[in-house]
Amino acid sequence: MPPHSDQVARYARFAVRRAGWVVLAWLAVTVVMNVAVPQLEEIAGRDSSPMVPKDAPSMRAVELMNQEFSNGDAESFIVVAMERTSGLTKADRAYAEGLVGGLAEDEGDVAFVQDIRDPALRRALTSDDGQARYLLVGITGATGAPASLRQVAAVRDIARAGAPDGLTVQVTGPTATVVDLATETEHSVVRITVVTIGLIALILFLIYRSLVVPVLILTVVGLGLGLGRAVVAWCGLQDLFAVSTFSGSFLTAIVLGAGTDYAVFLVARYHEQRRLDVEPGRAAAIAATRVGSVIAGSAVTVVLATLAMALADLGFFNTTGPAVAVSIAVNLLVSLTLTPALLALAGRRGWAEPRESKASGVWERVAGVVAAHPARTFVASLVPLALLAAVFPLTDLSYDVRDPLPEDAESNAGYALLGRHFPVNEVLPDYVLIRADHDLRTSKDLAVLERASAAVAQHDGVALVRGVTRPLGVPITEASVAHQAGLVGDELGKAQGKVAEGTSGAEQLADGAGQLDDGAGRLADGADKAVTGADRIAASTGRLTSGMTKLLDGADAAITGTGDLRTGAAGLADGLDTAADQVQVAVDGLGLVHDALATKSLTCGLDAACRQARTGLKQIWEAERDQLLPGLRQAAKGARALATGSGDLQSGLQQLRAGIAKARNGSRQLADGQKVFADRLGDLSAGVDELAAGADRLYGGTRQVAASLPELEHGLAAAARHLRETRTAADDPVSGGFYLPPTALQDQDFAAAMRLYLSPDGRTARLAVLGSTDAFGPEASDRVEDIRATVETSLNGTRLDDAEVLTTGMASTNADLRDYSMSDLEVIASLALVAVFLVLLLLLRSLVAAFALMATVVLSYVAAIGLSVLVWQYGLGIQLDWTVAAVAFVVLVAVGADYNLLLTKRMHEEAPDGSALGIARATAATGGVITSAGVIFAVSMMALLAGRVTTIGQVGFTIAVGLLLDTFVVRSLLVPALATLLGRRLWWPQRTR
Repeated sequence: MPPHSDQVARYARFAVRRAGWVVLAWLAVTVVMNVAVPQLEEIAGRDSSPMVPKDAPSMRAVELMNQEFSNGDAESFIVVAMERTSGLTKADRAYAEGLVGGLAEDEGDVAFVQDIRDPALRRALTSDDGQARYLLVGITGATGAPASLRQVAAVRDIARAGAPDGLTVQVTGPTATVVDLATETEHSVVRITVVTIGLIALILFLIYRSLVVPVLILTVVGLGLGLGRAVVAWCGLQDLFAVSTFSGSFLTAIVLGAGTDYAVFLVARYHEQRRLDVEPGRAAAIAATRVGSVIAGSAVTVVLATLAMALADLGFFNTTGPAVAVSIAVNLLVSLTLTPALLALAGRRGWAEPRESKASGVWERVAGVVAAHPARTFVASLVPLALLAAVFPLTDLSYDVRDPLPEDAESNAGYALLGRHFPVNEVLPDYVLIRADHDLRTSKDLAVLERASAAVAQHDGVALVRGVTRPLGVPITEASVAHQAGLVGDELGKAQGKVAEGTSGAEQLADGAGQLDDGAGRLADGADKAVTGADRIAASTGRLTSGMTKLLDGADAAITGTGDLRTGAAGLADGLDTAADQVQVAVDGLGLVHDALATKSLTCGLDAACRQARTGLKQIWEAERDQLLPGLRQAAKGARALATGSGDLQSGLQQLRAGIAKARNGSRQLADGQKVFADRLGDLSAGVDELAAGADRLYGGTRQVAASLPELEHGLAAAARHLRETRTAADDPVSGGFYLPPTALQDQDFAAAMRLYLSPDGRTARLAVLGSTDAFGPEASDRVEDIRATVETSLNGTRLDDAEVLTTGMASTNADLRDYSMSDLEVIASLALVAVFLVLLLLLRSLVAAFALMATVVLSYVAAIGLSVLVWQYGLGIQLDWTVAAVAFVVLVAVGADYNLLLTKRMHEEAPDGSALGIARATAATGGVITSAGVIFAVSMMALLAGRVTTIGQVGFTIAVGLLLDTFVVRSLLVPALATLLGRRLWWPQRTR
């Protein structure tokens, strides 16, 4: 809070009594501080405060991307672009590849270099016309941090060092743009300072019409500026707060303006006392005492308002606000002590005497008009301010860091170079990071990523989406269902050819079936004949069995009877030998038939009836061979023995009978087997007939197959043609079909895409989204949130439902910048209004006056923004920079409150009862000094237009027009008219005399 008037009086009297020592002390302190402490620009260069807070969503995404896709040390990225309009030469290509190693050696500045030596990357980073190439470089300084100035400069030096003749090399990118902005701002400080001092000196000379007073004021302001910069640098050196390049530029303009105002206030009161013939030393002390509290209150409002910026999240505000606050506090001490001391020293020599001014008469007439017509004056002054304020909602702030820079700035020239050879926003894509809890290198997860990519590609304003599933901006051809259908079609086409080749084989099959039909027919004829022969054999065997029965009866009769035994036995033996010979012939024949059926007939083994017939034939053959034939041989031998008389008759007859019985049993078995054989041969005949009919049907079927093969060939050709056409028609990124076989993950080209768009652990994927609109524009910033929501929606119900989705890039950064700037403006405005209101309330001790002054100050600010919008946005077609609103608010509210505070304090002195005459006297008395102070401050801010940075010029212009509106309209007309209308109510709740 401002010091009490008694304390101010003591300081003033001490400064006047020890004027020489005070001057020497301040001079010594200023020199020592500037020698002992590094310059402000050097301290600012050590700062690492980013433009956007590190906890911003876009910055967290940048950190994650750095960790997963580089070595994690890069805080920001720049682009080295090169161009040769006649086409890149071999030397140019060698230079680009060598640059990778050269930059990598600078480990202190460079954290990452895109290896253009990789063939896949080299193709991607070279323009289609072969005239341009670029590579991405990561640096350790954050975007907007002063440390990035040195690092970008180092990269530019390395890039230019070995560039072949005729090759244009430029370093660009958002970080390089901010560096160029800071560099231009720093270079503009000297120009702005010289212009400001020159204009202030000119105005002071016109006001005082002497050299002494302007020199005196400029001495105070110069020492205050030098000491303020040194103190701010010392605070930055001690890490009390961060300082940036922007701190120095705004600090200079505000200190020059405010310091001059404080000195003008003191000189004005000093001259007032001198006109009353007060001794110079005493006049200086009285001036400091009377105005000191007002100056202190004015300075405190500026200090508190700018300190509110320290609570902002954006580095531009929290590095500028504290620096301005400290420098204003230093200038307050310098003004309250050094100015009275110099006035006392100059006054004793007669160097600072007042001159007659005609301006006092002008302000008396203005005050008289206000006092006579307060209501009309109030309306007349309020209407233009309200009209200008009505334009305020039309403000369209710009977050494009390129706009403040001239076109020949290297970063802007680099953007133009890239725009001539690469797709829009080639180096300014939006990145979407998808962080999962598992490895994404599976066919299913890759399909989900393609689904997300396709969804983003459909969004309005998106020109191209690149990712692991579409490294060139379109889905991998081999992974589309359309392509897979085409492959099937190709294979069916091959099958069609093979079927065509097999047509002749089918014809051969039909011919073979015909031959099989003929053979089966002949086999059926043979089987019929075999059945007839078997029937005859069975009949003969039946007769044989009957004869054997009769023979057995005869043997029985021979055993019991007598007769011509010898003769009969001999004849019987002959008959038996003949029968045995005949049976032997039958046995041999049956053996040949069985052997033929068993070993030489392949079809008999396939037919069940034939197999059974063969079994019956074997039974007959074995019965004749093993029983009938041996029995006949034995009987013949017995009969021969009887005939020759070589054996016992009884035993011979018994042997004969046994042989005949055995032979009869064999003949019976033979008859049974022959009957089975005949039956089975019948079955065989029927089976062979069926075989012949089947073979005939087989022949017809194979003929039909052979005939249908051309139709099958035609159908396969049609299917192949259809699938190929499906591949052509469905090969569209929006069709959604995607499948990448696991084997494709090992493909070399796909591995290159994975390195770019999948982290080494496979858990983080990134999509590069190229917008069709300006990446720095509001459309791009608005689109970012929609893109993030689109990706999250596309992941719903999939394996990546719980994945974290982050966005980064220039558009994301600008979106965060917009959100933070609006939030910071609310915080700064609220705290500044509260602080200024409390100071006004403390000094004026009136709620009504404090509220009235605050309302006029806010109205002045809104009108100033409206006027700037008319001039810049609608007149020049240039949007106001986002920094204008907050900085202008702090300065206009604080300084505007100062001027109104000076006027209102004088009103309280002249009209404690709220009388119109007292208010008019206060208005006339302060009119000249406040107008001079306002014009000087406005000119010092207008001098910011001398720089090449549009942002600084817009801030200076807005503050300047706001100060002029406040000086000539608000302070001169609106406040006096309002005070006159309120009367003594202005001082409520004070008791007025």
